[in-house]
Amino acid sequence: MNREVKVEGDDQSSSYESIISTVYDELAPIYERVFLRLSQYYRHVYNELYEIFRDYFDGVKIHSKVLDLGSGTGVWTMLLRKRGYHVVSLDISRASLIKCTRSRRCSDPVQGDAIKLPFRDGYFDAVIAYGSVFNHIVKSEDAFREVSRVLSSGGYLLFDVDNLICPDMAYEALLGGVSIRGFLRGLISGRGHVGYWYGHGNEAVPLRFFTIKEILSILGSYGFEVVDLKGIHVLSNIIPSRIHQWGNGKIARVASLLYTFDKVLSRRTPFKYVATTFLIIGRKLN
Repeated sequence: MNREVKVEGDDQSSSYESIISTVYDELAPIYERVFLRLSQYYRHVYNELYEIFRDYFDGVKIHSKVLDLGSGTGVWTMLLRKRGYHVVSLDISRASLIKCTRSRRCSDPVQGDAIKLPFRDGYFDAVIAYGSVFNHIVKSEDAFREVSRVLSSGGYLLFDVDNLICPDMAYEALLGGVSIRGFLRGLISGRGHVGYWYGHGNEAVPLRFFTIKEILSILGSYGFEVVDLKGIHVLSNIIPSRIHQWGNGKIARVASLLYTFDKVLSRRTPFKYVATTFLIIGRKLN
């Protein structure tokens, strides 16, 4: 008999957010096994995220209260709590939060929407949004505004976003994952693009892809300075992610070799700007 798990908040999602909520409800039982254990591609992403995570949360840069935005099943919540932080775990997926709570990773789960955060101004010392959280929010500007509102002055935002202008998106434009027009518009004007990455039933899941120009503009608009910007899959993205995500054997060996070069290039201009993923640390100025 399943015990009841209390999750604060109500799901008041719009249609596209409901699609995402449903998809991640279905993924909750298998997410970690599929994305963290079986996929070399995603393991590399999470290893890079963890490296920066340790730099900030093992030091003295951040104080006590942290919002894990898009917490999912609580991987980062668990690591934060082990370090003594008070963590609020917010996600749109109720099933993910229930799993997080039953596994005793989450002590303060909240089901909610990133564009309407149910917290008072300046409540958190840091917000972590790992796992392409902002790519899943079509109205991302509203989410960044809310994050800025709930962060204290000098507070940190750690997040990653998928980049529109990179070799992998060029492959996707040719294969129909994003529109060719949207990709070319981003290349020329610096505007991002909403594409559709995978289907749920008869509906596609909308994902917003950013350009570096766009993401830096958004951060500046909401009072953030960029403390660090690192590229993930800088050179290794010459292997299309559709192949790289689930490849093994020769593909895995080539990818492992390319990761060595990724490390060298991850903070170097202009190479970092064509990475598949940007890992960004922002600090709220006031």
